[in-house]
Amino acid sequence: MNWIVFALVAWIAFGLEIGLRPLISPGDGSIAPSFVIPILVYISLWAPARTALWGALILGLGADLLSSIDLAPSGSATIIGPRAIGYLLAAQLVIASRGVVIGRSPVTLVVLSIVAAFVAGVVVVAFYTLRSFYDPVVWNPGRQLSVRFFSALYTGLSALGMSLVLIPLGSAFRFPHAPGARFARRA
Repeated sequence: MNWIVFALVAWIAFGLEIGLRPLISPGDGSIAPSFVIPILVYISLWAPARTALWGALILGLGADLLSSIDLAPSGSATIIGPRAIGYLLAAQLVIASRGVVIGRSPVTLVVLSIVAAFVAGVVVVAFYTLRSFYDPVVWNPGRQLSVRFFSALYTGLSALGMSLVLIPLGSAFRFPHAPGARFARRA
């Protein structure tokens, strides 16, 4: 995998996620699509398993560093780990399903992005719920699960749009059998 292309695409996705959240989030802004999860799914579909898991870990650490949780009296904290582990599990789920999906289809990217976003969201909710037993975090697990569910559905819409960009980028990522690699010029 071309790590420079990965870094550039991830940087753009994190920028979209941070910059567009206030504009496209309904209500109080808690439900929002992820632009990073479709990249995670795309990488997990086409990269070798070990490379995909490293990519998922990097994306998860980036997501952890860009998010914070409110503390009970006042303030907030950045906790590294929940999203990184959630993204790892989501990537492993996509890797395990590679043999039974049509990788070149945008529908595959949409459906697996919804599932991966929800799996990662459940892991994040589980970690923060366990942490709320001994740490003064402001956390409601039921509300957070519903927010993660609707955000996962909303992520499917972003995955549909991103599939138009990601699928032709297969040769730029230099995956062995990625879409677009069939028509790419060989050096």
